[in-house]
Amino acid sequence: MPPNFVASQDFAKPSLPRHSTNGLKRSRASSVHSPNVRLSIIEEDAASAPPMPPRAHHRPFHRRWNLGDPPRSSFESPPPKYSVWDTMGPKGEKLSDVRNNKHIARRGGWRRICLILLIILTLVVGLAVGLSIGLRKKESTTSDSSSQPADSPSTAPSSTSFPAGSYTLTTYLSTVRTDCVSQPADWSCFPYRTYSQSPSEALANFTWIITSSSPAEFAISSTSNPWSIEFPSTPLQKINEGTEEEHYHFTTTFDKSTSPNSNIECQFNDTLLEAFLYTRKARDYPSPSPVDPPSSGASDKFGPWPYAVDIRQTIGGGQNTPQCFRKQAGGGLGDRITDGLTPKPQNEECSCEYKNFGS
Repeated sequence: MPPNFVASQDFAKPSLPRHSTNGLKRSRASSVHSPNVRLSIIEEDAASAPPMPPRAHHRPFHRRWNLGDPPRSSFESPPPKYSVWDTMGPKGEKLSDVRNNKHIARRGGWRRICLILLIILTLVVGLAVGLSIGLRKKESTTSDSSSQPADSPSTAPSSTSFPAGSYTLTTYLSTVRTDCVSQPADWSCFPYRTYSQSPSEALANFTWIITSSSPAEFAISSTSNPWSIEFPSTPLQKINEGTEEEHYHFTTTFDKSTSPNSNIECQFNDTLLEAFLYTRKARDYPSPSPVDPPSSGASDKFGPWPYAVDIRQTIGGGQNTPQCFRKQAGGGLGDRITDGLTPKPQNEECSCEYKNFGS
């Protein structure tokens, strides 16, 4: 429906024909720039406006989304040259200025910078590879330990400080005293040969275990051995700490048995066992050797004690020193023997002394 024109009051004048030369004539410029000229208002009937047609699907992509016209290019001329060095920085500088910077050139230029970056990259890659290998080894170790049986030696409890551990104390029989008995054959010391008689045949080993209940508390116990010196766990005492004579000391008692001959067994009850385990004094038996480093923890392997040791068995005379019995054929003990046994004073002692130094 064509629009209806409504003239305002300013234009309420008789209309003239389009090509009429009568009436007021105004130039185009004066009509436009006149301050009193007002355009007429165009009113449309919204109810009768025609519907807008849908957008065609075949329209170009840039027109469909109002993206504007694509850049025009020609296949006859190449695109303009572009270089990363022509890129402008935030303050108007170009990368070419950085490349030609005298400070960078004085420091070795871009080659040095690239070398530093290459070194950093190599270190990062090496660190990543090392960490991955370490984690794999840790996982394999954990899986191996979890697959071991509960009674495996590696699952045994261990200490974390010296002298805790399992040790073999290799010594030689140094001296033998028989003052506590009237019959010297009644008292004997394994291996029955002193160092002065035969250095090689005087060798005697003690296998002892040292455990720790705290960083400063240790205890020692024995294992089975050829001459049956067995004793329960006994506390160790540290003496002369910080000096060359620093050592651990303990005393306990045990029942010592001897066999003067194949038909008699003598018993020395409550024999005193005393040991000095040095932590700095060097050992020189069975052969001179440098001091081994201390063990850092207990294990089922009896390693050598790394320092000097002094082990003594002692008992004084008395009414029941010793008690001797006849052996029975079945292996038991028979009647006690008193003939020829004269008690000795308590201050007269029998002893066996073992060392691994001073040979």
